[in-house]
Amino acid sequence: MNESYWFLNSSPKEYNKLGENIKTDCLIVGGGITGLTTAYLLAKEGKKVVLVEADKIGYGTSGRNTGKVTCQHDIFYSKIEKKYGLDKAKSYYNANNEALNLVEQIIEENNIKCDFKRETSFVFTEKEDTIKDIKDEYRTCKKIGINCEYHETIENIPLDIKGAISFTNQGQFNPKKYIDGLAKAAVNLGLKIYENTPVVDLEKGKICRVKTREDNIIEAENVIISSHSPWYDGLNFYFAKEYAERAYLMVAVLENKLADGMFISIDDPSITFRQYNDGSENLLIFGGGDHKVGQGGTEKEIFDDLEHYGKEVFKVKDFKGKWSAQDNMSFDNVPYIGYINKREDNIYVATGFSKWGITNGTAAGIIIKDLIINNNSDYKDTFNPSRLGSYFSKDFIKENANVAINYVSGKLKIGSGDMPKNNGEGKIVNIDGKRYGVYKDDNGDFYIVDTTCTHLGCELNFNSEEKTWDCPCHGSRFDYKGNILEGPALKPLKLYGHGDNDVNPKLL
Repeated sequence: MNESYWFLNSSPKEYNKLGENIKTDCLIVGGGITGLTTAYLLAKEGKKVVLVEADKIGYGTSGRNTGKVTCQHDIFYSKIEKKYGLDKAKSYYNANNEALNLVEQIIEENNIKCDFKRETSFVFTEKEDTIKDIKDEYRTCKKIGINCEYHETIENIPLDIKGAISFTNQGQFNPKKYIDGLAKAAVNLGLKIYENTPVVDLEKGKICRVKTREDNIIEAENVIISSHSPWYDGLNFYFAKEYAERAYLMVAVLENKLADGMFISIDDPSITFRQYNDGSENLLIFGGGDHKVGQGGTEKEIFDDLEHYGKEVFKVKDFKGKWSAQDNMSFDNVPYIGYINKREDNIYVATGFSKWGITNGTAAGIIIKDLIINNNSDYKDTFNPSRLGSYFSKDFIKENANVAINYVSGKLKIGSGDMPKNNGEGKIVNIDGKRYGVYKDDNGDFYIVDTTCTHLGCELNFNSEEKTWDCPCHGSRFDYKGNILEGPALKPLKLYGHGDNDVNPKLL
């Protein structure tokens, strides 16, 4: 897997993995911005908090983004107004604006050196036929009371912009430095962090019992699932109410300074970019080529296209890094934050941030803290995971039809009769009348895995750039050895000779 620029240029503290049974007031599963913010706020309230992370703190999407801390989320506000009304759109803004201000407050109170600064954020189009969408968004934003402006074009940007909206006084930072500082601040308040501690099961009850991969048990009065994709579903069918996308980012030296600000287009294909100074060089962070997990073109082609775009449009030359990230997309543009279902009031979920997890994830921390401490939140209804609007939409029907198509087509795949010839190559191969995924590593060794996804049984596709097996149905991802990289799957892939995969979704 390609490492993010933020990770390559950080020196994070390492935390031990859990090695014993423990008890706590609040257990948080997932060590990104959502989990750490929730932990920080609960610890400030005097709660005993434990956080477990399957990998390293911030290793997921929280450490793999552009570092935009903004309430401007594409053209969400007009869509939310159309579906739920202006009050809900305003509530969504208020939650994210409170989150933006909280990020700045946490940075100031804890002296976190993460290159935070206030900056203007722009959303734009280069196409005549989408100017109307920009203008509709602007009208909704003005009705909400957002400090924004409409622009016919943007100066000092090498694009033919037809229309744009700017939000003033937004923010940007180095996300990994922020995460590391936030983790330190939360630990100083009493938080216990355990890295390399994947969760494999949950037994619900007044006191929940959560089991780790090493068979340790964590007993907790409250469980917060902030692991990006809910590995425990609570019969709320999160896997059907959202879909997973891969996003691609690159960093290069920028020789010609652009207009100040953060930028994202609403066009297809979309482009996002901003400048970042690391103290010695002015860099361009840019990305695009988003696609559903397991359903896009080859990742090499996407990065090649991005590199060509950077050279042609922004005249960049010296590339410093490239990486991808995963986003869970809700069908109505609003995340699912709150009680995991209508019946269980001590299990909480935060997912479906639709690429805007820095502010939405921070807002999730505010909401969940309020629900635990006060049994209420100003934003409870807006982000309610059980809202009916998340089901009744054309997108819900379309995406789940797409899942069905990929499920069936995967089962009809015919594997090759030949093993991979080149090092770094992966393919579906027929062995003894059964399909297996075969990868040949750089040493010429073969890794053969059962490619039936352990979540709901879809057939996996090979990701040639990151050398992973990706699920086109619900976004689970596995490395070539079969280890889980992304949920909702809870079980790894079995190697050849070790039997069939254990398809076991945690729905109840």
